[in-house]
Amino acid sequence: MNKISNHEPPSTIAVFHLQLRKIGRVLRPELVGLALLLSPMAILGLALLMRRDAALDYPHELNFLLPVAAFLLPYRLWTEARLFDRGDFQVLPVERRRHVLIGVCAGLVWALGLAAAIVLLFNLLALAAGSPTIGTSLWQWLVPLGGVATAYLLGSGVVLALRHSLRWSAGVVLACVVLSALDLSAPFESVAHDVFRGDLGLERVLSGGASSLTWGVALSVWLALGLAVVALASLRHREG
Repeated sequence: MNKISNHEPPSTIAVFHLQLRKIGRVLRPELVGLALLLSPMAILGLALLMRRDAALDYPHELNFLLPVAAFLLPYRLWTEARLFDRGDFQVLPVERRRHVLIGVCAGLVWALGLAAAIVLLFNLLALAAGSPTIGTSLWQWLVPLGGVATAYLLGSGVVLALRHSLRWSAGVVLACVVLSALDLSAPFESVAHDVFRGDLGLERVLSGGASSLTWGVALSVWLALGLAVVALASLRHREG
C-alpha cells in the first residue's frame, strides 16, 4: 500500500470518477482534433442532403477503423504513467493493481462513448438522406462497440504486460511486413487465418458475420480473452 495510509482509502467509485476526468484532460488535444475533423464532415453531409440524389450510406469501414483506434488508445493513456517504476505512479492512496484496473475501466468507458457518438453521427446522416444505415437489427448497431471493446482490452493488455510496449508492437508489425515481403510467412498463414478469419476470428467480431449468433459467440470468446489478458498483465503491477 502507498505511504499515505493514515486515512481510509477512497472508494472504487471515487477513483473511477477521478480517472474519467483525468482521461478527459489527457485526451483533450485528440478530442479537439476529432471535433475539427467531424464538424466539416457533418456540415458537408447536411449540404448534400439538400440534393435529392445524395447518397450518404453508413461507412462500414468504421467497424474496422474504430477498433484500430481503440487498440492504440491505451498507448496514449498510459504513456505518461510510470507503470514499471518502483515508486508510486499515482497520488491517491490506492493499491497499484487496483488503480490500474480502474484506469482500464475508465478508458473503456471513454472508448465506447466516443465510438458510440461517431457511429450515431454517421447513422443520423444516413437516416436523414434516406440511405442505408448500419443495419436494421439492434445487434448490428452493437457490432462496432463490440469491436472497440475487444480491441481496447487487447491493447490495454499489451501496454500493461510489456515495459516497452510501443517498441515491441512496432517490432511485431515490422517483422510481419518483412516476412510477407520475403515470402516467408507461409508457416504462419494457417494460424493467422484461424485468428483473423476463422469461425471465431477477429474479422467476425468486427464485421458482425452472417448472424447475431455467430457474432455473439465470437465476441464472447474475444472479450473473455481480452479480460483474461488484462487480468494477467495487471499482476505485474502488484505492490511489494
